[in-house]
Amino acid sequence: VGPALAAYRLEDTYGPDPTMMRANCLVQTTEWSACSKTCGMGISTRVTNDNALCRLEKQSRLCMVRPCEADLEENIKKGKKCIRTPKISKPIKFELSGCTSVKTYRAKFCGVCTDGRCCTPHRTATLPVEFKCPDGEIMKRKMMFIKTCACHYNCPGDNDIFESLYYRKMYGDMA
Repeated sequence: VGPALAAYRLEDTYGPDPTMMRANCLVQTTEWSACSKTCGMGISTRVTNDNALCRLEKQSRLCMVRPCEADLEENIKKGKKCIRTPKISKPIKFELSGCTSVKTYRAKFCGVCTDGRCCTPHRTATLPVEFKCPDGEIMKRKMMFIKTCACHYNCPGDNDIFESLYYRKMYGDMA
């Protein structure tokens, strides 16, 4: 019998996704929280350690599920009970603490139902928005932009302590 040869073979490895590892840091990021307001400008947050020091930090973004002044029930087609993602006909500017977005946006918003269901963001993206203030100051803030909404019966009531569990996940968020 000849000399023994070591056998090498590739084996599947289990554990963290290698793309999520960076210099002894397992990168972890939570889902974005639900928007703090059901209409008008609110805040959504998440926690991540995706930074140079691998330290947990809280990130926030502006969010608007729907404008408060819109009467969306008018747009529900006859025979239907919901309008999931109503079309906003004209571009709008966002307002934040007296400052106005520099650009106009054709944003998508979540609609309403007449049968007790609520419509919430399903897929979202986070993009920077520049605001110009009356004193000339320009500030840039991250903001949630809705791609799709979902209508469901998991609607939290007023002051529901489990509200964040219902709205916690915003599937397919792209940062």
